Amino acid sequence: MGATRTRVRVLVGIDAVRDALAALPDELRPTAFQHASWIDCWLAGEGHSQRRMVLALAESVADGRPLFALPLVLDTFGPAAYWTALDLGVCDYNASFAAPDFRPTTPEMRSIWTRIVAALPDHADFLMIDKLPTAISGRTEPLLELPGLWRSHVLRHSLRLDADFATLRDTRFSGTTMRSLARKRRKLARKGWLTFSISTGEDALGPLERLLGWRGDRYGVRADIDAFYRRLTAAGDPARVAWLALDGEPLAACFGLVETEAFRLLAVGHDERFKNWSPGLLLIEDAIAWAVEGGFSEFDFTIGSEAYKFDFGVGTDAMWIAAEEFSPQGSAMLRLMLARNLIAKQLKRWIDPSAPRRRDSRSDDVVAA
Repeated sequence: MGATRTRVRVLVGIDAVRDALAALPDELRPTAFQHASWIDCWLAGEGHSQRRMVLALAESVADGRPLFALPLVLDTFGPAAYWTALDLGVCDYNASFAAPDFRPTTPEMRSIWTRIVAALPDHADFLMIDKLPTAISGRTEPLLELPGLWRSHVLRHSLRLDADFATLRDTRFSGTTMRSLARKRRKLARKGWLTFSISTGEDALGPLERLLGWRGDRYGVRADIDAFYRRLTAAGDPARVAWLALDGEPLAACFGLVETEAFRLLAVGHDERFKNWSPGLLLIEDAIAWAVEGGFSEFDFTIGSEAYKFDFGVGTDAMWIAAEEFSPQGSAMLRLMLARNLIAKQLKRWIDPSAPRRRDSRSDDVVAA
């Protein structure tokens, strides 16, 4: 699909961006992070209507069909303003919207990108899109055809569900951890009726509030992100809340997204009073079994290299950063941001006990997600 057969437009303003994204066919939405409800709930966030937003569109000249779309929002870093993805802390993958048959070569994607950059409003010092997945939902990210990409400091963590649950547990999961969890499950079951549930909409809002409360107590309240999770859960698909309960009382809960073939875990937490029984890990074990039974091919632990993920046999995939400099100040601030991310990655390896190294199965529970 040659660059000469595409035209590029940049739409400006939240109303134009919202309308154009809503009009995109579902086939251009490779992940739940591009789901119509995700976009609507993100745009409804407090203060977002006041932000500068644009949508870059590449369309077929022959029939006007959209082939590629990239929404951007203006953010700040120090004294610099920069274009970035519709993320601001809630999106684990910043994949573009792309048609399944849009597979540009490097020269074709470079041509489209050059025209997009040239058409952006003159408001920013640089552009930076982090957390670009190499491939997601069976599609390769078109932006990876651009030259000069930076490697992101975060990784994707995914478990392939290519066997029945018993086989996965016996061949992929940590045997020590699974034996420990089996003992803890038996002990909890002696205390009462232990149940796993998963839902969305109104039925899920109660367990979601428990989850947000537990995470707020442990890490501090993130009001904007909590409000986003509430809106998304109330809207239904693609949100799911799963919880483990003892006699109807939630002990642990997680928030994630469903796609046709994948479940993507975004947040997990537990009641500290039950931490010795590792309810968060028991919940994840049940959620994986649920995903296998539901016919999903992937249980995605998304970003964050917490050690517990490796107990469940995840593999890791690199992610990438696309960046452009528009001014001397932008060049300096972009390089500072990239250096800060690199330093943060190295420091985490040295001092963060939740970095990807094997841990004693007796540790209390999930640290984060």
